[in-house]
Amino acid sequence: MNCEECNNDGYTLVADQQHDVMMRVQCVHCLAHDRMKHDLSIKMAKVIMGVPHVRLARIFSETLISLIDNENNPDYERLYALVTTKNKESLVSLLAVMS
Repeated sequence: MNCEECNNDGYTLVADQQHDVMMRVQCVHCLAHDRMKHDLSIKMAKVIMGVPHVRLARIFSETLISLIDNENNPDYERLYALVTTKNKESLVSLLAVMS
């Protein structure tokens, strides 16, 4: 999202008349957008809980491979190593980092 209020800084300058200074205040638009994303994430998680775990695993793996494939220098060896060692936590962390 490109915020026109704060230029994606997350803060806006507001005049404080009492102290005659400019104060940095968190951008209300960015806070609202972050809240909306959080609420949507929670609602989506509730809906996804009804999807069979095999289907979720397939979607997860296809998404991770697509993200790695779109990199400038894809590192398939790292992915093969994680799959071979059955390191589930690292696979999930890799998707979280790449997205």
